[in-house]
Amino acid sequence: MSLFWQEHKKLWRSGLTRLAVFGMLLLTLGLQVWAMQSINFGTMRADGSHQIDGYTNIRKSQQYAAQWQTLTNENVQDMVRTYQQILAENPEFDGALADFSFLQGTLVSFLWPEVEDQNQPYPTLTIYYVDPARLTGLYERREEKLEYYLENQFSDPADRQFFLDMDSQVDKPMAYGWAAGWSAILGNGIGGFGQMVLPVVLALALTSVFAGERRRGMDTLQVTSLHGKAGLAGAKLLSGLAFAVEIFAVFAAVMVAVQAIWLGFEGWNLPIQLIKMLTTAPMNMLQAECYELAYLFCSVLGFAGIALLMSALLPGTTAALIAALLITWGPQILNQYLPWSVQQYLRLLPFVGGAEDIFRQNLYHWFVFRIWSPGPLLVFPLLIGVVCLPFAVMAWCRKRKR
Repeated sequence: MSLFWQEHKKLWRSGLTRLAVFGMLLLTLGLQVWAMQSINFGTMRADGSHQIDGYTNIRKSQQYAAQWQTLTNENVQDMVRTYQQILAENPEFDGALADFSFLQGTLVSFLWPEVEDQNQPYPTLTIYYVDPARLTGLYERREEKLEYYLENQFSDPADRQFFLDMDSQVDKPMAYGWAAGWSAILGNGIGGFGQMVLPVVLALALTSVFAGERRRGMDTLQVTSLHGKAGLAGAKLLSGLAFAVEIFAVFAAVMVAVQAIWLGFEGWNLPIQLIKMLTTAPMNMLQAECYELAYLFCSVLGFAGIALLMSALLPGTTAALIAALLITWGPQILNQYLPWSVQQYLRLLPFVGGAEDIFRQNLYHWFVFRIWSPGPLLVFPLLIGVVCLPFAVMAWCRKRKR
């Protein structure tokens, strides 16, 4: 245990490690606060910029949406009618406070496209002029849209039925509340942002665990270590994995703290269908957030294993850093040029897939089983990291024999 603590302290004492962690903290906290207070929820000015009043607008939006507790035909009609009345009294009303993007984009224009009138001044803004009484058959229309979508995505009826069965577990009528904040968190706030910053921090710190010893001139001393090569390598691996867990904990703590202060946790039990109407997963917002954090955690551990292996295999920290980042960034860059079947398997690499797969209908066909993609996206990054660890020990010990 003392050897582990020595290696762990050595890792944290590195100037590059401290710089990377400080940069991650500054970037994560700064961008998240700026997004909440201005970019995502600040009042938009005439020139397209945003005021710094997101906190106030979030509270107003939550209070406004609290008028309706469930998503029914009658409540949708009332939401549109209320919006039209407010707009008639105050043409400068900020539609974001009334969840305009959800009403217009997710509901009316998507489920009732036939109400669009080209003779209106703004034909695509249907909630400005539609007769609310025409907005009926909410769940029947959603089911028709879902079936049409699945028919276009899957040729196998059994694949389509897999997701229709999943959708049958979604509670209807759905609960309703202000979901724009959850959309910002789950859309790319956790998964997308984590995929951008965490690999860089981990690679900068962990690729020096083995490869950095030669640069520091420690090879000769370590060969004569009383703990043995395998014991020293094990301590280094445990130190690197512990660092990865700590970095994830710091990142998650910052994200959750910003969410708690600006958004709170109101609406945790809302269905994720309020973010994407054709989602079939029977999940609420809190379950989705837990999944996205779990995805990042598994990817962090998986990428840590890759970074440690590259550090043990390659002679220098720069080469190990580039190799580790290419393993996760290369497939992301090339994915769009590859066949879908190849993309599906590359997505199993740490940070290559997406935590947002809970909103999608992606399947893996293994043997006779149909497996929804979020499961493998949790398991395989972690499995890859575990497989890398013994090879890292063997590679480093073999180098010490030379």
